[in-house]
Amino acid sequence: MTLDYIQHTTEFQIFDRKSAKIDAKGLAVILIAFANADGGTVALGVEDDGKVTGVDGMQSHINDLLRASFDYCLPSIHTSTEYMEVADYKGQPNHIILMRVAPSTKVHANQADEVFYRVGDKSKKLNFEQRTHLMYAKGERLFEDAPVQNAKMDDLDMALVEDYLKKIDYQKGAEAFIRENDFLTQVEDFRGGIKEYLTGAAVLLFGKNPQKFFPRA
Repeated sequence: MTLDYIQHTTEFQIFDRKSAKIDAKGLAVILIAFANADGGTVALGVEDDGKVTGVDGMQSHINDLLRASFDYCLPSIHTSTEYMEVADYKGQPNHIILMRVAPSTKVHANQADEVFYRVGDKSKKLNFEQRTHLMYAKGERLFEDAPVQNAKMDDLDMALVEDYLKKIDYQKGAEAFIRENDFLTQVEDFRGGIKEYLTGAAVLLFGKNPQKFFPRA
């Protein structure tokens, strides 16, 4: 990256310019969005309009920014940094920092448990459904293993299960089959109690009416 490129290219999916005055929490949002998407580079010390203001003379604040990926990202995000010698808009020797983020295999959030994703030149906050899709896409949560809310044993076609067990010569019975093959999962509620729900795989394979839970199944 040349200084001319950093100053004049349009901000896009994997590149952003930010003043060194940005607060660490604000920078963390950008780092999270990059890590959750395709990775990217933040040029610190360059204003949105390309004006080079630099980072010199504000070391304490810069240290806060360099720790943002650890202090305000959950889980923490690995970054690499490069100091580039430049002349600022006043013609004085100065530096900018290129902070690079690799795409992550995990889903990252800030301290408020908000998840962001880089879309074009923006860091888009994801809603619950979008966040869940991102978790599936990154392999953190397998769709077929996730509990299906309100889906219980009564929602299974047990005659279909029994027919299947005969074909595979399984002798322990339907309920044992369901439990031993992780088709039933336990979820702790907000009171600390345990509830059992069928998994997505159980509903799709053996459900009486899968469309009740998955309308497009």
